[in-house]
Amino acid sequence: MGAGNVAWVMSSVRQGLFAAMRLLPLRLLALGLALAAVACGSAPSAAPVGAEAPPPPKPRNAAAIAQSIAGGKVSVLVFADRTRGHPIMARLAALDLWGPVLAGTGLDPERDLERAFVTAPRADAAHEAVIVLEHNVPPERLEAGLDTLLSRSQPPGAEEGGLGVPAVRVTLKGHTRVVATVEPNFLVVLPVSRAREARRFIGTGGFPDPVGEEAALAAAIDPARTLRGPREAPRVPPTLRSLEAAVTLTKDGGATVALDGASASPEDAARDAAFLNEEIERATSFRIAVVTVRVVDPVEFFAEGDRVKANRRVTPGEIDKLFALLSAVLPR
Repeated sequence: MGAGNVAWVMSSVRQGLFAAMRLLPLRLLALGLALAAVACGSAPSAAPVGAEAPPPPKPRNAAAIAQSIAGGKVSVLVFADRTRGHPIMARLAALDLWGPVLAGTGLDPERDLERAFVTAPRADAAHEAVIVLEHNVPPERLEAGLDTLLSRSQPPGAEEGGLGVPAVRVTLKGHTRVVATVEPNFLVVLPVSRAREARRFIGTGGFPDPVGEEAALAAAIDPARTLRGPREAPRVPPTLRSLEAAVTLTKDGGATVALDGASASPEDAARDAAFLNEEIERATSFRIAVVTVRVVDPVEFFAEGDRVKANRRVTPGEIDKLFALLSAVLPR
C-alpha cells in the first residue's frame, strides 16, 4: 500500500552516530551529596508510605523490531517534526515516502507525524518493507482516517482479527498491506505475511532522540548488494561493508549531508573512495559533444583509516535537482 514508492536510495543509518558522554563517577557524586547534606544539617527525606514507584520508561526499540521482522538491511529514519516548515518537506512528499499510506485519510504528514521509519531487505524489495509511523493524531481522527483507508481499498478492505492489536487489511495501488495500531501514537504497516508480528510492537517507546541536529538518518548493510539500482544509479564497491548518512537541514532551505562507510582495510577504503567518486561523477553528469555538464557538483569521498567519508553542503537549487534525479531512478 504505497511502500513500493518509498525513497530507498537515501542510504545510511544510526549505528556509530551516538557519541559516548563521560559522566561523573558515581562514588564522587554520592560523596558530594552526602557532604552537602551534613553541611546543611539535613537528612534525606523518606518516600511517602504507600507511594508507587513511577513506571519504567518504554524501550526505544521500534527500529530494531521492524528490522527483525523485515530482515531490514536498508533503513531510513526521518525526524518529521524537524522537517516542518522546511522546503524539503514538499520534495519528500513528491517521492511518496509515506504519502500512499496517508493519502485521502485526512492525516497530514507534515502536521501529524513525529517520526517515520522504513526498513527492507534491499532497496528493490519494497513488498517486504515494514513502516513505523509515530504520530500525534487524536484517537477519533485516527479512527476516521483508517475508515477512509478501508473505503479506498480495492478489493474492499477488512478488519484483521487475531493479531492482538487493532488492524485493517487494505489494498491500494495493487499493494496489499496490514495497518496496525500497535500503540495509541504508533501505526505499523506490514506485509500480510508478517501481520501476526505486529504485536511485537506493543509497549514500544518508539525511537531514540537524535543526538545532533539531524533531520534524517539512513543506513545500508552490504550496500553493493542492498542498494543495487538501475543503471543510472551510482554503484557501490563490494568491499564497502556499510554506508551511513545523516542529513541536517539549514535555514536557507538547503542541507548538509555527512556520509560514513566501513571498508575492510585502509587500503580498501582508499580504493572504495576513488570508486565512489568515479560513480558519483558518472551519475551526476553527462556529455554533450566534448562538454561535460554536471547536474550538481559531486560529493567528494575520502579515506580516513578504514572508513570512507564525505561531507557536503547542498544548496536549495541542488536539492531540487537531486530530488528530480531521485524521482527518475527510484523504483515505482
